[in-house]
Amino acid sequence: MSPWRLSATTILRNKYREVLMLKRGPTAKFMPNAYVFPGGINDKADASFPIDRSNYELVEDGGELKLGNFENDMPLRVTALRELFEEAGLLLVLDENIREHKVITAVDDPSLIEWREKVKADASKFAELFTGGTKLDCNLLIPWSNWLTPASSPRRFDTVFFVVPIDPPEAIEHCQREMAGGMWGLPSTFIKHSVMTNPISLPPPQYYELARLRLQHTTEREPLERMLNTFKICPQVVHYAKMPGKNITLLPGDFAFDWEKRFVGTPLRELTEREAEPTPDDPVHRMIFNTKPNYTDIEMDIRNPEKIDHTVHLFHFKESYEDERIRLLNQLMDWPSKKSKD
Repeated sequence: MSPWRLSATTILRNKYREVLMLKRGPTAKFMPNAYVFPGGINDKADASFPIDRSNYELVEDGGELKLGNFENDMPLRVTALRELFEEAGLLLVLDENIREHKVITAVDDPSLIEWREKVKADASKFAELFTGGTKLDCNLLIPWSNWLTPASSPRRFDTVFFVVPIDPPEAIEHCQREMAGGMWGLPSTFIKHSVMTNPISLPPPQYYELARLRLQHTTEREPLERMLNTFKICPQVVHYAKMPGKNITLLPGDFAFDWEKRFVGTPLRELTEREAEPTPDDPVHRMIFNTKPNYTDIEMDIRNPEKIDHTVHLFHFKESYEDERIRLLNQLMDWPSKKSKD
């Protein structure tokens, strides 16, 4: 049995390039008071969701971020959309009768207030919301990334992130039992507020993905699809004695990252001075953050990524065939001049 649980997260992104973040309550068991994207744990009922009540047949490649023993990623898409409904009150549907994507809330349909409570109590009820020409809009989700909670955390989750480009309604009814609030904002705004006098708490995956989205200035699907990275990011949280009140998250590719314990992880260990103070030539892929309040005043350090054997950092585009051809041609044309300089 896996030592971690499967989960799925949605990063809602509107036409103004703003994203939706929810604030966890102070009594939350996992990441209290933190700003997070909507999401939650995969329920066994999600794998039984009838495919004919969704538009999953339109998904071109459902195996790029497949986790667990699932044949494809449909159960995780269902998890992401169900949790979005439970936590933010947003129901993403495709109306096949008029071929229109819709975001429905209790303002549009007051019966959803009762349905939301039913689904929270029994995840299998989620499928009953979709009848006739109303389908769960699975195809709207864009696979984005995959993060595994560090071994130093008491609860571990293997989480798929999906980006969802939508024009949502203004009314966001966050789940008051789990969340203390919610807001839309530009990625740069959330990042800025994590280092202010009264900072917000941004766990490393949220901060990292906000930083990636900040670089993307379009709202078109295709550029977002090209930013998919299927490499499982397994952070290792460490401490350095000369930096009291702070922890460091090592990411794959950092010269101090322990590849032998990539999946099993490491306990909160102490960095050596050599590991804590990279040379100018070391490949660095890490984040530094305050522990009180936790996940605040984050600094992200990415240096010399070209020296990493595999480009495991996520700040890159998934190349098209034509892009790859042009890049390789340019490298070949430039190769003799580089060789003559060596």
